[in-house]
Amino acid sequence: MPHEESILTPAQRLTRLADVDAVLQGLARQLKREGTCRWIAVYLFDREQRDIAPVLAYGLPSRYFAFFRHLPLQPDRVRLLKTLLRKRKYVLFTSTSNADYLPVELRGILTTLSIHALPMMVHNQLIGVVFIARGANTPPLSPEKVAAIRELISHAALVVSHIRLFDESLDMSVEVAKRIDVILSLDEINKAISSSLSPAKIIDTAMESIERVVHSDLAAILVEEKEGLTVTACRAEEVAIPEALRPGSTLRRRSLAVAAYESGQSRYIADLGSRKRLPLLDRKLAEAGIASHLATPLISKERTKGVLLLGDTRRGKFVREDAFTIEKIAAQMAVALENARLYEEMRALFIGTVASLANAIDAKSPWTKGHSERVMHYAAAIAQEMGLPEETVEKVRLGGLLHDIGKIGVIEALLEKPALLADDEFPPMRLHPEKGVAILAPIEQLKGVLPGILHHHERYDGSGYPDGLKGEEI
Repeated sequence: MPHEESILTPAQRLTRLADVDAVLQGLARQLKREGTCRWIAVYLFDREQRDIAPVLAYGLPSRYFAFFRHLPLQPDRVRLLKTLLRKRKYVLFTSTSNADYLPVELRGILTTLSIHALPMMVHNQLIGVVFIARGANTPPLSPEKVAAIRELISHAALVVSHIRLFDESLDMSVEVAKRIDVILSLDEINKAISSSLSPAKIIDTAMESIERVVHSDLAAILVEEKEGLTVTACRAEEVAIPEALRPGSTLRRRSLAVAAYESGQSRYIADLGSRKRLPLLDRKLAEAGIASHLATPLISKERTKGVLLLGDTRRGKFVREDAFTIEKIAAQMAVALENARLYEEMRALFIGTVASLANAIDAKSPWTKGHSERVMHYAAAIAQEMGLPEETVEKVRLGGLLHDIGKIGVIEALLEKPALLADDEFPPMRLHPEKGVAILAPIEQLKGVLPGILHHHERYDGSGYPDGLKGEEI
């Protein structure tokens, strides 16, 4: 029984190949066999470079190999390619005809050879050129032989086109998968950064995200202050952090970070070591071993608020995909930090207003002056020492400041009385926790503080007021 390969046609054998080089090598081998040629050179069209470059040579003498490898064949400059594109058929070149269609470099070999140039066409698109070299005195190919060769080249072109399309689809799928992974990571980072109103927590989350997604050897965050750019955080792996990037340091002189801050655009140096004149900070980074250096502005509401500075010991580290991810993280961080700043301003205003209310109550009597603030400080310190969550500590702090706000409804004579209160004077005094709750109840932000205000006079033995709570009931 004949071997399977022996009963396949040349075209069928090409179809079974899954690699462009293998297909072209098979084509060259078959053309060598069918066309009784001396050598064959196959070129493919590079769509990205808009150029034709040699891909495979079969039987090509070594003295010609380097020449063909670097031979330029731009479609818009070489008449040969223009002719192939227009006529969609092969062209025969000899020393006496059509030589001017070839690049000057090729004309010199026509004294001993004749060259057939055949286009590789797929759906009327040129994807390559096949050169078949034959002896100058060899009888010309018959029309039947030329037709068979063209059919084989056409089939090879189709197989190559399908392989390229598959490879491009695979590359695109991988690229889409990478982008989806980046988008999901950015979504997670956005949620993590946006979930906090603490500048320190936002910066820590952003730094951890950068280390996880981008893997840089150095990362620093600088924020805008009156004196210049102040370093708020800096982390490095196996790299000595320059003194100028220590937290608390301020940048005033020219540097990549300052350039990004002033321009509002990212600045990048692929290799610090290749630059002769570097600003002081950038030179110190280069001396520490940093090669790739990227500065990305932190922009919120169209205004630059700081800079994210990254460095890596590898040259050309931050490619386009990295830069895209870094800029998105920087944008998320800038918005989160701005929100945190606005929150802190509102919180300070709110605390200031509340403190004014408390001071107004304390000012009603010299005996109570400063009492509310002292309670606030002691209570918050105890809560922190107990390891309570910061949210709870904040409630305790506000509760301590406002616990006596209800005394605004107590007769001043009772507050000023130098002697002990009579039994009938205690009931109106004991109403001040409930009056305090009534005063503050309309303020939504203080809902969580009201229970502390209402029950701050309860006692562990149950003798307190207003509800006489006892023990763990409190």
